Amino acid sequence: MDMEANHIAALQEPSPIKATLVRFDLPGSPLCLTDGGFSLFDAGEGQGVEVYVDAHPVYGVLDSVPSVTDGAEAETPRLDIVILPATNEGAVALASPTIQGIRVQWWEAVVDWNTGGLLGQPLLKFDGELDRARLTVGENWSLALECGTQSERQLEPNEDWRLNDAFHRVCWPAEAGLSNVTNVTVKDEWRSRPENPGLFKRLLKTFVPISNL
Repeated sequence: MDMEANHIAALQEPSPIKATLVRFDLPGSPLCLTDGGFSLFDAGEGQGVEVYVDAHPVYGVLDSVPSVTDGAEAETPRLDIVILPATNEGAVALASPTIQGIRVQWWEAVVDWNTGGLLGQPLLKFDGELDRARLTVGENWSLALECGTQSERQLEPNEDWRLNDAFHRVCWPAEAGLSNVTNVTVKDEWRSRPENPGLFKRLLKTFVPISNL
């Protein structure tokens, strides 16, 4: 997404105050966190202006939002958002498999020195979904929320889908129409000789009765 003009101007100030805004679209009500103070921002999701807080009494605080990891070859961009949970209940809720797939958004914003409001339109840096959580227990226990993009689903293998060769042959044992669905590297040349030329000719006569075949 291109940066809005006022946002660019704010970043060009001598000492801009940057802020991170992260929104988790949790069931019931979204979790809106920032890395300092609080901010008012409308994410455009139909909820109007929402309050982004630096410390939630249940879910805790943002620890870090590292740079997005670019995908390479058969990978899509990934993002790990680390949260320091305030309660056990908050950690369990964020790590629950039931919220896997919720929408996660991250913006870069600039705060006005004088009013505390946001200058310009925050820049959307990431728009994806929650994949899974990793709990780290140490001096300060933390919860890393691994996020991916919706396009990552397009790279998932399809061997377990219902529309595959194995399932197709269970229903129609002699039908091999899906034999190359999960093995597209097998190349069938056009006009190549069939495995059983005699059978091929008999089938061809059925549909195209030409005497000299």
